[in-house]
Amino acid sequence: MNRAAADLGRLGVLVNAAGTDVPGSAQELSLADWERVVAVNLTAPFALTKAAMPHLRSAGSGLVVNISSVAGRRGWAGASAYCATKFALTGLTQSLAAEGREHGVRVCVLYPGAMSTSWGTFEPAQRRGRSEVAGDERESLDPAVVADLIAWMATAPGQPVLNEVTVTPLHEGGWP
Repeated sequence: MNRAAADLGRLGVLVNAAGTDVPGSAQELSLADWERVVAVNLTAPFALTKAAMPHLRSAGSGLVVNISSVAGRRGWAGASAYCATKFALTGLTQSLAAEGREHGVRVCVLYPGAMSTSWGTFEPAQRRGRSEVAGDERESLDPAVVADLIAWMATAPGQPVLNEVTVTPLHEGGWP
């Protein structure tokens, strides 16, 4: 973070977007796999935010966005480590938000639904325009939509605080 701040002149936005899972029941999950999911989905956002926060606080402003998942709002079978870490990310976000607020730093959690990535519901054959949706693509979000939302959050006039945002495709079957 020190090098990034030096290279960029200052830090303004941190997006903690890495995520991993080891699918399977809790009984099937090894302790090593559990610990790997916790390390990526929870410890990494903590460590990165801890390193960025002094820079954001000294600037008197900034935004940290923790990318969770709708799995952080509702658990399901076969994803115990993933759901647990995404739920825990909400608690971490709320604590960091309370600590950052007095220094002008906003911290929020974003709960995207199914994404059109290689890890999501489908892999688009080619990049389509953001308003063009066809077939199964209607059930997944284009990652560019989420990126645009984060960019808006970072640059919106008056710097509104969106503490928690759930964004899903209109036709996603797995979320009400």
